[in-house]
Amino acid sequence: MKLYTASEMSTADSDAQKLGIPGGVLMERAGAEMARIALEKFAPKRTVIVCGGGNNGGDGFVIARELRRNGVEVAALATKSEYKGDAKTNFDVLKNLGAKFIAPEDLASELENADLVVDALLGTGFSGEVREKEAGLIRRMNESGTPVLSVDMPSGVDGSTGEVAGEAVRADITVCAHAAKVGCVVSPGRGYAGSVSVVEIGIPEEAESEASVSWTDAGTLRGAIPRTGDDSHKYSAGAVLVVASSRSMTGAAAMAVGGSQRAGCGAVFLATPESAAPALDIQLTEALVYGVREDGEGSLTGGSLENILGLAGRATSLVVGPGIGVGDGQRELLEGILREVEAPVLLDADALTNLADSDSIAKRSSPTVITPHAGELGRLLGSGAKEVSARRLHSARKAAEDFGCTVLLKGSDTLVVEGGRTAVNSTGHVALATAGTGDVLSGVVGAFLSRGMEPYEAARAGAWVHGRAAEMWAEEAGWPAESLVATDLLRFIPEAVGEVA
Repeated sequence: MKLYTASEMSTADSDAQKLGIPGGVLMERAGAEMARIALEKFAPKRTVIVCGGGNNGGDGFVIARELRRNGVEVAALATKSEYKGDAKTNFDVLKNLGAKFIAPEDLASELENADLVVDALLGTGFSGEVREKEAGLIRRMNESGTPVLSVDMPSGVDGSTGEVAGEAVRADITVCAHAAKVGCVVSPGRGYAGSVSVVEIGIPEEAESEASVSWTDAGTLRGAIPRTGDDSHKYSAGAVLVVASSRSMTGAAAMAVGGSQRAGCGAVFLATPESAAPALDIQLTEALVYGVREDGEGSLTGGSLENILGLAGRATSLVVGPGIGVGDGQRELLEGILREVEAPVLLDADALTNLADSDSIAKRSSPTVITPHAGELGRLLGSGAKEVSARRLHSARKAAEDFGCTVLLKGSDTLVVEGGRTAVNSTGHVALATAGTGDVLSGVVGAFLSRGMEPYEAARAGAWVHGRAAEMWAEEAGWPAESLVATDLLRFIPEAVGEVA
């Protein structure tokens, strides 16, 4: 699926017109295709169409005409009395046909008898906070309970970022012209868009824009994960050192190790506190478990650094942080690892909390991947979880720039950012919202790093495989999402990897 920001879509539209394709033709095709989707998905008898003042409103007028032509009773609300360009042409046609137009104050009563409302109010180019006039219309649409089809973007959602500053339409389906808009797949906008469909409107390949955000699906990953050759041995197939757990949190290490093993790593070493090592050694039959120095509370500490650096010399990547706890000793250890280790390092969980106001990530020149959730990224940026959740794309990009690393921001719209590259993951399931799944993800990405994948691609592949494993679990188990435990994913990771091998 192709993703466009508002400016990228505008460029593609403009370039198509420079090639000689009239804007009116593009509007006609968009409206006709969106009307077709409305008829297929909702089979409406009575539809209200709310049309804004720009080309989004023009699309709405075409949809109104096409639905009316197919026997649907249509009422159109135009927010302006005068339109320009192609929108004016279609506004005038609808008036000439004798279509029903309603005033804003009549919207609520019209919605009582409608079985579909088409939101053609603001469109892709909107950003910021909705003015009160449009906000009132949005509230009426949302409060009516009538199914909503949004044109290109739910009104009130920033089409380029997914940010929502005020009132926004909650759509059942959003139909995008030519390309899905970034704001439809990045939260919080993702939660307003409903299901997303894309319709072709006749923009030729010669007019395509270069997209700044990509969609990670199986097609973009196929063949990217290295395979084990006939002449490989366990170390050449990748060796991960997992630095994880404390005396009271042994499960984190087990899940990270399991993720690495099932993602195809040749050898996995675990550095864990001495008091936790015996139990983990029994549990993790195929891993090499090393107990290292611990503090009085059974946690890894700065005194563990020498042991861990000795083990790191045998590894081609490190996964550091799950379950290690938070404190000065842990921070000292982490800063030492980042300073001394040249192999790629993935930081997750407690590692990120410990490094919240440290410059050690930014100072590191070797490859680094961080895999925060909103709270952890908020601590790293000093902005808080609420700010990260409201501005996910901005926050992930800022972290990647500030720290000079690859950022995998976990969520229903998992984002991977490195430098000027940004990807949105296509897989996942609500079942992943449970403890330990992030540890499994860290292990998977760590395995891909150990096998020579560059950080951005390893993070993209790891996110996709992790999400796909959850989907497979749901498909096979048929259980409620709440029933998944993190170790359930381990069985499905090999199959998910196989889909893109």
